[in-house]
Amino acid sequence: MERIDNAWLNSFICVFEQSSFVKASERLLIPSSTVSRHVQQLEAELGNKLFYRTTRKVTPTSAGEMLYHEIREPLRQLSQTLQNVSISTESMKGSIRVSSPDIPFIGDVLADFALSYPNVSLFCEHSTSIESALNSDPDIVISFERGSLDDRDWVSRPLCQWESSVLASPSCLAEYGSPTTVEELSAMPCISSYKSFAGNPWIFSGPEGLKSVAIKSDINVDGGFIAKAIAVKGLGFVALPREFCRDELDLGSLVEQRLDLELAPLTIYIHYRSMSYHTHLTKLLVSFIRERANSST
Repeated sequence: MERIDNAWLNSFICVFEQSSFVKASERLLIPSSTVSRHVQQLEAELGNKLFYRTTRKVTPTSAGEMLYHEIREPLRQLSQTLQNVSISTESMKGSIRVSSPDIPFIGDVLADFALSYPNVSLFCEHSTSIESALNSDPDIVISFERGSLDDRDWVSRPLCQWESSVLASPSCLAEYGSPTTVEELSAMPCISSYKSFAGNPWIFSGPEGLKSVAIKSDINVDGGFIAKAIAVKGLGFVALPREFCRDELDLGSLVEQRLDLELAPLTIYIHYRSMSYHTHLTKLLVSFIRERANSST
C-alpha cells in the first residue's frame, strides 16, 4: 500500500462509476490527463489492466470489477470516519501552510481568518511561482498567472482577475518613444520576471488567442510593487494590473500604452489537492478565501 497513492484509487473509482475519464475529471476537478495518468500508474503497480478503452466508451476489465467492489465500501467508510473527525471541536486547532505572493488582498484575508480562528496556526511563505512553492509541501498555494495554466495534480480555481496594461513613465517615453505594436515593444527596455509567470509576463490576447512575446530584459524582478517602483524611475516598460497603479496613473507618473494587442489579465489562482484528501482546516481556509474573493468582485 505504501507504493499506491490514494489519489490513484480515487481516480479509478470515479472512472469506474462515470464510465468516462472526462466525466471523472469534472467530478474530481482535475484535468482528464491527470485522471488517466493516475489509472495508468495504478495499473502499472498492480500489474493488471483495469479498463478497456475505446474512442466511444470505457469499460472495466474483470480485474477492474473485482478491485472496485473490494475497495469501494472500505474507502467510503474511511472517508466518512475522516469527515466525522474533521467536524469535531478539536479540528479547529491545528496548523495550515500557505504559499502566496505578497498581495495586500491575500494578506487581509489571512489576517481575518486568523482573527476568526485564533487556535489555528498559519505558516505563510512568500513565493512567486508554483514550482518553488511546492518544494515546501504547502497545504494551499496561491499564485498569479497570465494566460493558461500547465497540467497539474492540484485543483486550480480562479479567485479574482485584474485587467492589466503596459505602462511606462514620462521620462521613459521621452527617451524611447511610445510603442504601438508588441513587436516594437519587444525591442525596447522592459522590466520582466525570472520565476513568476514561468519567467514571461508578456502574454497578450489577440484574434487567434493568447500570444507569448519574447522580450529581452536587463531588469528582472518577481514582485509587482518592486517592478512598479523601477518603472516610475524611467528604467523600462512594465506589465502590471491597473489595480496596482491607480495612484501613479492618476498622478501621471505612469502612462498606459495602447498597443495592437491587449495584455492578458492577471488572474489570482488558489491551488489545493483533491478535496477528498484535505484536512478540515484546509477546506475551511479554502472556502474562507474563495468567499472573500467572490464578495470583493
